[in-house]
Amino acid sequence: MKCLLVPLMVLPLAACSIADDFEIPTMSSVTSLFAPPGPETRPLTAAIAPVKRPSVGAIPSMTVTDLETGDRKTYNVKAYGNGVRVSEGNGCIWTRAGDWFAPSDSWSNCGTSGNWHTGQAKVHALDSLYPLRVGSVGSYRRNAVSHTGRSYSRTTQCKVTDAVEVLRQGRAATPAYIVKCDDSRRVRTTWYAPGEGPIAYREVHRRKGLEEAWVRSN
Repeated sequence: MKCLLVPLMVLPLAACSIADDFEIPTMSSVTSLFAPPGPETRPLTAAIAPVKRPSVGAIPSMTVTDLETGDRKTYNVKAYGNGVRVSEGNGCIWTRAGDWFAPSDSWSNCGTSGNWHTGQAKVHALDSLYPLRVGSVGSYRRNAVSHTGRSYSRTTQCKVTDAVEVLRQGRAATPAYIVKCDDSRRVRTTWYAPGEGPIAYREVHRRKGLEEAWVRSN
């Protein structure tokens, strides 16, 4: 068994990933950059089939366990237009259209930045990530505007880097693709299981270190 590095839609899963205010990294954040937590995994014991572009609306609400604290958290996922609307227990609400791995296109009360906790974006797929198979690459362009009028344009590149079996307590080992999405500020890693969707996720900021890591428990 081995422990690998760590999604939503792409099932960041955190939607926020917004604030870019400068902060001097803490020792814990520096450490998390080198050894961030991830789900327990093992090599595949059988072949895993490629995944065609799934319906975002097919992703169910999720209960997840924080990999640092052990706390439970719920993502309430509902169909919204051609995408999904996700409500987190802390009051953060975000939407994503058409593709679980694309950046969010709106967010409200997410994160702690005074300038970026609420906003909206236009997201364009530049290259398709599908079908998911090891080596697949896709990219997205995001033009974001905050509630305070700040804006940026950024490209996110996603790549399927590997496929493993994710080990969860009380459940059979689950084959999953590892999808890493990098927007030059953060790396979002999703363990995506065919037929189930995101089953583990990690988000790491290049300056601040680990921001989120969880494994799905429902």
